[in-house]
Amino acid sequence: MPKQTKGRKNSKWQGFLLLVVIPIVFAVVMAGILLSFAGVHVIDLGRSAAQSVPVLSSFTEEENETKEVNEVQKQAEELAGKEQEINRLALELEEKEKAIAQLEEALEEAELELEAERTDREQTSIELQELAEVYDNMSTGAAADILSELEMETVLRHMAEMDSKARAAIIGKMEPERAANVMNALEGR
Repeated sequence: MPKQTKGRKNSKWQGFLLLVVIPIVFAVVMAGILLSFAGVHVIDLGRSAAQSVPVLSSFTEEENETKEVNEVQKQAEELAGKEQEINRLALELEEKEKAIAQLEEALEEAELELEAERTDREQTSIELQELAEVYDNMSTGAAADILSELEMETVLRHMAEMDSKARAAIIGKMEPERAANVMNALEGR
């Protein structure tokens, strides 16, 4: 008879398991799935409920501490990456500042050269004006003889500073071929 009581006890447990425990577990799992689809964070609710149970709260605290440690490590890695980025950008900024300084220096040199060239042009213009006055003060024949011996570019520069009457008088005293070349050159300017 003892064997029958064991069989009955087993069958009672099996019946209890089949009729009560499995449907409850199934209903809890299905409710969790449906609530998750509805947007309720079932896992977070479960953790908060587990924290209120004294035995389970120690496990959830360890999980929270592990999460906090992991988050701190992650933030430290992000910080190290940002520091590397800052260092890289600082080096890049320094290089660009050096390039800017070099360009500013080159610009200053170019401005000085431009100013020197402008001064040279002004000086040349003054000298040409003085030469034009010399030509104006000499006889047109002598001026024509002198200008006939100079290169065409020089003749044009000198004549550019003269007034039109003096220019016409000097060209009139030149040899016809040279006078024609000078006129063509003046027309081209």
